[in-house]
Amino acid sequence: MADIQLSSQLFQDIQQAVQRQDPNADPGVVMQYLAAIMGYMLGSQASWSDSEREAYLDELCAFARHVYGDVSAQQQQQPQQPAAPSGQAFGYWHPPTQA
Repeated sequence: MADIQLSSQLFQDIQQAVQRQDPNADPGVVMQYLAAIMGYMLGSQASWSDSEREAYLDELCAFARHVYGDVSAQQQQQPQQPAAPSGQAFGYWHPPTQA
């Protein structure tokens, strides 16, 4: 999996795109849209077997948990590294740069 670059601008762009579709979307609803998009895209991979899609979904969820743990640890100012998941859906993320 490729390196991904997160930024405050990317977060704003995604949230604004969701809010154009659903003007009352709060952060929780935005996350629901992102999860639904992930599920839809994964479910649409007709060339993948059911077991491949299930495994990739597990890897994506593990990667999301890894990023969540990293962000939570940074916010708590405690140097804590969650265990890195393995597999295709794993990537290295970098905290957003301040634009």
